[in-house]
Amino acid sequence: MKANRRNAVIVLRATGAALFVVVVLTGCSAGLGKSPEQAKQSIVTFVEGATGVVGHDWEVRDGPRLGKCGLGPGVGGVQYVYAMVRSASADPKADVVAVERHWKGLGVTTERYQTGGEDPILGVRGRGGPVSSSDFRADPRGYTIDGSSQCVAGDFDRMSRDSQE
Repeated sequence: MKANRRNAVIVLRATGAALFVVVVLTGCSAGLGKSPEQAKQSIVTFVEGATGVVGHDWEVRDGPRLGKCGLGPGVGGVQYVYAMVRSASADPKADVVAVERHWKGLGVTTERYQTGGEDPILGVRGRGGPVSSSDFRADPRGYTIDGSSQCVAGDFDRMSRDSQE
Protein backbone atom coordinates (compact mmCIF):
# COMPACT_ATOMS: atom_id res chain seq x y z
CA MET A 1 0.00 0.00 0.00
CA LYS A 2 2.85 2.39 0.81
CA ALA A 3 4.41 1.81 -2.64
CA ASN A 4 1.12 2.72 -4.34
CA ARG A 5 0.86 5.92 -2.32
CA ARG A 6 4.47 6.84 -3.09
CA ASN A 7 3.89 6.22 -6.81
CA ALA A 8 0.75 8.37 -6.72
CA VAL A 9 2.68 11.23 -5.05
CA ILE A 10 5.46 10.95 -7.64
CA VAL A 11 2.94 11.05 -10.50
CA LEU A 12 1.10 14.03 -8.97
CA ARG A 13 4.35 15.97 -8.45
CA ALA A 14 5.52 15.24 -11.98
CA THR A 15 2.14 16.28 -13.40
CA GLY A 16 2.18 19.48 -11.33
CA ALA A 17 5.70 20.33 -12.50
CA ALA A 18 4.75 19.68 -16.13
CA LEU A 19 1.67 21.90 -15.83
CA PHE A 20 3.75 24.68 -14.28
CA VAL A 21 6.20 24.56 -17.19
CA VAL A 22 3.33 24.64 -19.72
CA VAL A 23 1.74 27.65 -18.00
CA VAL A 24 5.02 29.58 -17.84
CA LEU A 25 5.94 28.81 -21.44
CA THR A 26 2.45 29.62 -22.71
CA GLY A 27 2.51 32.95 -20.88
CA CYS A 28 5.79 34.05 -22.40
CA SER A 29 6.03 32.14 -25.66
CA ALA A 30 5.17 35.19 -27.76
CA GLY A 31 8.45 36.89 -26.87
CA LEU A 32 10.47 33.74 -26.30
CA GLY A 33 13.91 34.00 -27.85
CA LYS A 34 13.68 37.70 -28.69
CA SER A 35 16.14 40.21 -27.31
CA PRO A 36 15.04 43.54 -25.83
CA GLU A 37 16.46 45.28 -28.90
CA GLN A 38 14.35 43.07 -31.17
CA ALA A 39 11.24 43.82 -29.08
CA LYS A 40 11.98 47.55 -29.35
CA GLN A 41 12.39 47.39 -33.12
CA SER A 42 9.30 45.20 -33.55
CA ILE A 43 6.98 47.67 -31.83
CA VAL A 44 8.37 50.59 -33.84
CA THR A 45 7.87 48.61 -37.06
CA PHE A 46 4.36 47.58 -35.99
CA VAL A 47 3.14 51.08 -35.05
CA GLU A 48 4.75 52.81 -38.02
CA GLY A 49 3.32 50.14 -40.33
CA ALA A 50 -0.17 50.91 -39.04
CA THR A 51 0.31 54.65 -39.47
CA GLY A 52 1.13 54.08 -43.13
CA VAL A 53 -2.28 52.49 -43.62
CA VAL A 54 -4.15 55.72 -42.75
CA GLY A 55 -2.01 58.49 -44.18
CA HIS A 56 1.03 60.61 -43.49
CA ASP A 57 2.24 63.36 -41.15
CA TRP A 58 2.44 61.23 -37.98
CA GLU A 59 4.62 62.38 -35.08
CA VAL A 60 6.08 60.39 -32.22
CA ARG A 61 4.21 61.08 -29.00
CA ASP A 62 5.97 58.59 -26.74
CA GLY A 63 8.80 56.13 -26.96
CA PRO A 64 9.91 53.72 -27.73
CA ARG A 65 9.92 53.64 -23.93
CA LEU A 66 11.07 50.75 -21.74
CA GLY A 67 8.48 49.17 -19.45
CA LYS A 68 8.10 46.24 -17.06
CA CYS A 69 6.11 43.09 -17.77
CA GLY A 70 5.82 39.56 -16.44
CA LEU A 71 7.02 36.41 -18.17
CA GLY A 72 5.43 34.10 -15.64
CA PRO A 73 4.80 33.77 -11.92
CA GLY A 74 7.57 35.76 -10.23
CA VAL A 75 9.57 36.18 -13.47
CA GLY A 76 9.98 39.76 -14.65
CA GLY A 77 10.73 40.94 -18.14
CA VAL A 78 10.74 44.06 -20.29
CA GLN A 79 8.68 45.45 -23.13
CA TYR A 80 8.60 48.64 -25.15
CA VAL A 81 5.74 51.09 -25.62
CA TYR A 82 5.50 53.33 -28.68
CA ALA A 83 2.85 55.90 -29.66
CA MET A 84 2.32 58.23 -32.62
CA VAL A 85 -0.24 61.00 -33.24
CA ARG A 86 -1.58 63.08 -36.11
CA SER A 87 -4.61 65.17 -37.04
CA ALA A 88 -7.87 63.40 -37.80
CA SER A 89 -9.02 62.62 -41.32
CA ALA A 90 -12.43 63.15 -42.89
CA ASP A 91 -13.40 59.45 -42.63
CA PRO A 92 -12.52 57.96 -39.23
CA LYS A 93 -14.81 54.95 -39.75
CA ALA A 94 -12.93 53.92 -42.91
CA ASP A 95 -9.60 54.45 -41.12
CA VAL A 96 -10.65 52.15 -38.25
CA VAL A 97 -11.62 49.48 -40.79
CA ALA A 98 -8.27 49.89 -42.61
CA VAL A 99 -6.19 49.59 -39.41
CA GLU A 100 -8.23 46.63 -38.21
CA ARG A 101 -7.77 44.84 -41.55
CA HIS A 102 -4.01 45.55 -41.44
CA TRP A 103 -3.66 44.23 -37.89
CA LYS A 104 -5.69 41.11 -38.61
CA GLY A 105 -3.33 40.43 -41.50
CA LEU A 106 -0.48 40.43 -38.96
CA GLY A 107 -2.25 37.91 -36.72
CA VAL A 108 -3.59 40.43 -34.20
CA THR A 109 -6.96 39.70 -32.56
CA THR A 110 -9.00 42.92 -32.76
CA GLU A 111 -12.00 44.50 -31.09
CA ARG A 112 -13.69 47.69 -32.26
CA TYR A 113 -15.05 50.22 -29.78
CA GLN A 114 -16.91 53.52 -29.72
CA THR A 115 -17.43 56.07 -26.96
CA GLY A 116 -20.80 57.66 -26.28
CA GLY A 117 -21.93 61.20 -26.95
CA GLU A 118 -22.68 63.29 -30.02
CA ASP A 119 -19.16 63.09 -31.44
CA PRO A 120 -18.02 59.56 -30.53
CA ILE A 121 -14.44 58.41 -30.64
CA LEU A 122 -14.08 55.31 -32.78
CA GLY A 123 -11.27 52.86 -32.33
CA VAL A 124 -9.90 49.37 -32.49
CA ARG A 125 -7.85 47.49 -29.88
CA GLY A 126 -5.58 44.59 -30.62
CA ARG A 127 -3.82 41.74 -28.82
CA GLY A 128 -1.51 38.99 -29.92
CA GLY A 129 0.43 38.43 -33.07
CA PRO A 130 3.58 40.56 -33.00
CA VAL A 131 2.40 42.72 -30.06
CA SER A 132 1.18 42.42 -26.51
CA SER A 133 -1.43 45.11 -27.10
CA SER A 134 -2.27 47.93 -29.51
CA ASP A 135 -4.83 50.69 -29.89
CA PHE A 136 -5.96 53.01 -32.67
CA ARG A 137 -8.14 55.93 -31.54
CA ALA A 138 -9.90 57.84 -34.29
CA ASP A 139 -10.77 60.90 -32.22
CA PRO A 140 -12.23 63.87 -34.16
CA ARG A 141 -9.54 66.02 -32.47
CA GLY A 142 -6.71 63.77 -33.65
CA TYR A 143 -5.59 60.17 -34.16
CA THR A 144 -3.40 58.04 -31.91
CA ILE A 145 -1.82 54.67 -32.63
CA ASP A 146 0.09 52.97 -29.85
CA GLY A 147 1.35 49.55 -28.96
CA SER A 148 3.27 47.48 -26.43
CA SER A 149 5.80 44.94 -27.62
CA GLN A 150 5.82 41.35 -26.56
CA CYS A 151 7.34 40.73 -23.15
CA VAL A 152 10.95 39.50 -23.38
CA ALA A 153 13.62 38.50 -20.89
CA GLY A 154 15.47 41.51 -19.52
CA ASP A 155 16.42 43.28 -16.31
CA PHE A 156 14.30 46.44 -16.22
CA ASP A 157 16.28 48.10 -13.40
CA ARG A 158 19.66 47.50 -15.05
CA MET A 159 18.42 48.57 -18.49
CA SER A 160 16.87 51.72 -17.02
CA ARG A 161 20.13 52.63 -15.28
CA ASP A 162 22.16 51.91 -18.41
CA SER A 163 19.95 54.17 -20.52
CA GLN A 164 20.47 57.03 -18.04
CA GLU A 165 24.23 56.96 -18.46
